Amino acid sequence: MGRMFVLFLLFAETCVAARQTNESIVFPYQELHVHGSTLVELPNGDLLSAWFQGSGERWADDVAIMGARLKKGETNWSAPFTMADVPGFPDINPMLFMDSRGKLWLMWYTVLANQWGSSLPKYRISSDFEGEGAPVWEWQEVLHVKPGDKTERGIQPDDKFVKGINQQFDEYEKYLEEVLFPENPGLKERYVSEWPEFRKMVDGLAKGENYIRSGRIEKEGESIEAKLGYPVSRRMGWQTKNKPFILNGERLIVPLYSDRMECTLFAITDDWGGNWQFSNPVIGGIGIQAAIAIKEDGVLVAYLRDNGPPPQRIQYTESIDNGLSWSIARDTELPNPGAGFDMVTLKNGDWLLVYNHTEEGRHNLTAALSCDEGKTWKWRKHLENDLRGEEATRSHYPAVIEGEDGMVHVVYSFHRKDRTAGNTIKWVSFPIDGLKNDIHLKGRTWDDVKKTVLESNRL
Repeated sequence: MGRMFVLFLLFAETCVAARQTNESIVFPYQELHVHGSTLVELPNGDLLSAWFQGSGERWADDVAIMGARLKKGETNWSAPFTMADVPGFPDINPMLFMDSRGKLWLMWYTVLANQWGSSLPKYRISSDFEGEGAPVWEWQEVLHVKPGDKTERGIQPDDKFVKGINQQFDEYEKYLEEVLFPENPGLKERYVSEWPEFRKMVDGLAKGENYIRSGRIEKEGESIEAKLGYPVSRRMGWQTKNKPFILNGERLIVPLYSDRMECTLFAITDDWGGNWQFSNPVIGGIGIQAAIAIKEDGVLVAYLRDNGPPPQRIQYTESIDNGLSWSIARDTELPNPGAGFDMVTLKNGDWLLVYNHTEEGRHNLTAALSCDEGKTWKWRKHLENDLRGEEATRSHYPAVIEGEDGMVHVVYSFHRKDRTAGNTIKWVSFPIDGLKNDIHLKGRTWDDVKKTVLESNRL
């Protein structure tokens, strides 16, 4: 009798969660490439999503930022509308967020020369965003990225950005020797053959060796003529993906990455874009597309997509000074197939991560919960898990937020391979409490619980 009562409670909880869980596609399936979705909850409880759409990515000049709205309590999204479009140039990777003043931001980047290294980050701000269609934008600006010291007469020998690059490389090489190589036999041989050339490439771009011009070395009051590099590659090519982190309601920390320099950087403003400063570059196993969380003691942790060699793991970096400086990128135990993900620090302090829990492919999408600030992620739930091989739907590049009512909202690329014109963005929502109840029982997912109930009914 006791076992049947427990099973009844489990089944009842499953039904309650199912009633509270919603999902829908944002717009009908289409042939155009749709990717890089983002999501924000507006003050009235409506959702606003955006994504990029066109015939390709960086090489497709018709790519624009599109958007759609979902009224509070509804499951059918509005017809799409244009959020940003620089005619004749690809506009990529939007991210939406509300600042603590109640203003809506849209950040994205325009690709100027059809290569990632020519990306130019931008942002728009709106105070009138709860009507139909696109928000009314009151301000637009380019995020001019200027890391390191002044370079008016060329990059100087003691430049801060160059020093930061080399310090990170030195620390990461020590980490390789002491941790990664012993844990991964055979990895050292690959690094020995590829790492020196990689380090030389990144160091050369940091020094501006691809743009040597006449300059002057300023030292001890003297000005000496010299051929010096100029910072084209470290001022251009910075890209967006995941939402910024707002610290203490005042500091905006924007994660950026460079596919040219293969590193991560954080742009920081304390006056909502009036002035910007930039962190040190973060070097590791090509960790990009940072998603930021915060610990109870104020330490910031950013998880990074693994775009480098094996082992394919989500990486992490930490900051103890409110985002100004960051550690090297180290591996977590979480797999990553070289795909974007997102995370959010919940109101109760827990961390929620939505990612592809695999080293290869993008056929599953998993929500993982940590109640100990990333030390463990024993509670997981599949949002998607298609095991059909070549026909499997690709569910990837998610964005996740927590609503004011405790609901989790996720949007992600949903690319079906079993049909033509199979591309859309998908939205899923579920309650925080329901998620924890789902997966708190000995680490089991709802699917595991339902399977247990069904098997018990057959006894």
